Amino acid sequence: MPRFILESDYDMQIKQEIIRLLTAQEFYQSAKLVRAENTAIRQIRNRIAKRYDCDKIFTAVIPGDPDTRDQWIVTITIDIALYHLYSQTGMKDIPQHRQDRYQDALDWLKDVGNGDTIPELPALVDEDGNEYSEVIINSRPQENQRW
Repeated sequence: MPRFILESDYDMQIKQEIIRLLTAQEFYQSAKLVRAENTAIRQIRNRIAKRYDCDKIFTAVIPGDPDTRDQWIVTITIDIALYHLYSQTGMKDIPQHRQDRYQDALDWLKDVGNGDTIPELPALVDEDGNEYSEVIINSRPQENQRW
C-alpha cells in the first residue's frame, strides 16, 4: 500500500537500529510507526488545512513515479512521528534534540496556520477556482436615504 513517508526518508533523520528499538519490529512494517506517521499527518493537517490543499500535499508516493512531495513537509512529518514514537517510551527518555525538532515543527506550523509564514504549498481552492484568502470583499446594496 503506498504511503506518504518512505522507509528511505528516515535515513536522514534517525539510525535504523534506533527506530527498530522504538517500534520493536521490522522497522517499516510496524503498526506503531504507521500510527505515529498518521498522527503526525493529522497534526499537520489540523494546522494548515484552512489555507492549503492537504490532499495534494499528502499524496502517497507510488514507486516508479516522480517524487513531488515537499521535502520540508516530509521532514517535519518524520520529526513529529519520531517524537510520538519516543513519547511512548516515557517523557524522560526523549532526547533533547527530538524535543527541539518537535517544537520547531509546531512553531513553524503555527506560523503557517496564522499566515505569518507562507510556504510553497498548493493553496486551497474553492469550487469557483479561487484560492483561499483572509480578505473577503463584499458590498452592500446602496441605501437611498432620500425621502
